[in-house]
Amino acid sequence: MKKLLAVFSLFLIIGLSNATASSYYVDDSAVEEVLSKGVEVNTDFSLDVNTSAELFNQSASLNEKDPLVAILLDIFVGGLAVHRVYLGGKPTLILLYFITCGGIFGVLPLGDLIVLAINYDDISAYVGNDNFIMW
Repeated sequence: MKKLLAVFSLFLIIGLSNATASSYYVDDSAVEEVLSKGVEVNTDFSLDVNTSAELFNQSASLNEKDPLVAILLDIFVGGLAVHRVYLGGKPTLILLYFITCGGIFGVLPLGDLIVLAINYDDISAYVGNDNFIMW
């Protein structure tokens, strides 16, 4: 414990001795100039009925996932679970795959690849699947 405290103190002293924050300055006139040239962005958003119907029809066609894209993503970046997020899984799957060293050392992406290749015609069971093991 004493060694740990000594090492921590040494790092703290070295870090504080090299601090050079006092050498920086803020040019207030330059900041004011940048802020005065800024453009105000209007965030009001409204749609009419026809536009929203068109957007709804387009989004329905975008929800169809291509199994070939999922397989290619699995082959190249399967250890990062990008294929799972492409299929509609939560982005937290990327964190889980990262923590488990690429999905339990690459076993899960290999299983995902096999399952996607076998069920190439109908991957609807795997679209939107948030389970850690999708099969």
